Amino acid sequence: MTEHLPLPLAALPVNVRPRLGETTDHYIQRLARANHLRPSELLQHLTPPPHKTGRRPQLSRLAALSGRSADVLVNTLADAGPAAEPTPSDLRLQHHPALHDNNGHNITSLIKHNARRNNNGLRQIADTWKIPLWLLRRVLNPRFPDPKPPLRASMSEDTYRTIWEHYLQGATPTQTWHGLLDDHVDRIPLTTVTKLFLRFSEESNTAVLNERE
Repeated sequence: MTEHLPLPLAALPVNVRPRLGETTDHYIQRLARANHLRPSELLQHLTPPPHKTGRRPQLSRLAALSGRSADVLVNTLADAGPAAEPTPSDLRLQHHPALHDNNGHNITSLIKHNARRNNNGLRQIADTWKIPLWLLRRVLNPRFPDPKPPLRASMSEDTYRTIWEHYLQGATPTQTWHGLLDDHVDRIPLTTVTKLFLRFSEESNTAVLNERE
């Protein structure tokens, strides 16, 4: 009976330290590339069996493969765990002068958003925003309140063109999604790629019908 049980996951050879405030997807991409793996390949192993494409990674599996505890990942990555209640100290820090621009607008959301896929160290990020390093660490903690989360960024023209080119080449939505995950910084949901393929197909069919009329 035991011969059919899945083997426990072992940590990858190259240990990659998660950066405070980065997204889970960005960390997976860095972890994969450091270990000479395709991010799409690693992501497939991080989803629970039967490892269906497009599913979210499982925190316990990421912890095992990264050699980090689940608690460390939850307290470091921006989106690894459920939203936690901010502490009274965090709520007071929202009003710190360094977290407001010259017009008095709170820049916490901008700092958090910038750090999600920033490859610079914390000190460089702190210098960019001209805030103390200790304050940046507090702001990038996942539980620190985000007064105005930025809207989801729209798809870039470059990404849209890449998806269109894959469609013309006869690739499937899944193959295209894997390519985007492996070669681009931003992760586009598989459902978005699939919807675009359907739209491309409908537009192509409409164009063919118009030519025949």
